[in-house]
Amino acid sequence: MKKSFIIAFFFLFLSAFLIILIIINRIFINIPIIDLLYDTIAPLIYLFFYDYSLYIYAITLILYVVLMLIFILGYNIAKNKQLSGSLIYVFSLFGIVLLTFIIITYAYFGILFNKDMSLNTRFMFLLLLMPVNIGFNVILFLVSIDFFIFLKDLVSARHVWKHERPEFEIRTEGKMTHIDIYTDQHIFTPIPMLIIANYLQKERFSIAWFVKGAFNHLLSLIISYLTGWPRARNILFRFLGMKIGDNCHISERSVPDPLLPELIEFKDGSGCGIGVKLITHNAMTLRHTTFSYAPITICENARIGAYSFVMPGVKIGKGSIIGANSVVTEDIPPYSIAIGSPAKVVKQFTEDEKKEIDQEFKI
Repeated sequence: MKKSFIIAFFFLFLSAFLIILIIINRIFINIPIIDLLYDTIAPLIYLFFYDYSLYIYAITLILYVVLMLIFILGYNIAKNKQLSGSLIYVFSLFGIVLLTFIIITYAYFGILFNKDMSLNTRFMFLLLLMPVNIGFNVILFLVSIDFFIFLKDLVSARHVWKHERPEFEIRTEGKMTHIDIYTDQHIFTPIPMLIIANYLQKERFSIAWFVKGAFNHLLSLIISYLTGWPRARNILFRFLGMKIGDNCHISERSVPDPLLPELIEFKDGSGCGIGVKLITHNAMTLRHTTFSYAPITICENARIGAYSFVMPGVKIGKGSIIGANSVVTEDIPPYSIAIGSPAKVVKQFTEDEKKEIDQEFKI
């Protein structure tokens, strides 16, 4: 990994150094060796970035269609053959991300060699698009590493999945469901993850819940940090699978569980303050191979204070208020105030206060 990084950094540095020299040579000071080098490689570069650009974009489009078809095939195969299907759709996702990374880089540098624009216009577009290009490429590079390592781990797990698949047991304790896997492998390795995915699929959750979780996490961060209007934020969180009623307010920086957001419900008039975390799953138990999950319910007109944590299986009763920076680990009764870590009830509302809390609003 270290050698690969050094080689990649060397070629990146060399490319940037040559581009800078070419710009200096064309605009400021004439450098004879750069003229010779430019005259040699420029025709080939223009051929690749300009003359053949239409063909490259057409091939890219065809590859996108093929990879999407592979993803659909793998996703459907995974319903019956978990590992084989996962290998196929993760491979397709890795290909899509890598192809996007390549084509964005190609299109960006293609601006420099576009003969239909003046040199000044090319440089202007390069400078304007540089932050956007770098931002997208960093994200795509990190996501491609994520999918590549996941794909590599899935390939290495084929023998175990076929011949030595561990047993597992489902336990239900109240609202919590526990998946106990009898294996010496850690919970966050391919075999336990596939067993969990297989069970969750039968419970009508996503087949690719671990891949979906990465997407949900990225999307929830974008929703939490970049959307300002609460009603718009509610619509986007519903897209993730959350159940959100009328007149709910979910403040900025509030983040739902990325793996199982479908288990979170905000009923009419409820809401949460800035930075609230809603966790519907848990893998940090005494056993390293147990995965647990349970729903979270925020009842009518209940509110959660800023930077609080709500743990799996919690139901916050109607009209209740959770103080800021609290950790809610157990159900909170209706019409009460709870604060602390773990949150404890410190007050019950009077009948007059209940009437104020239950005020109805027009939608």
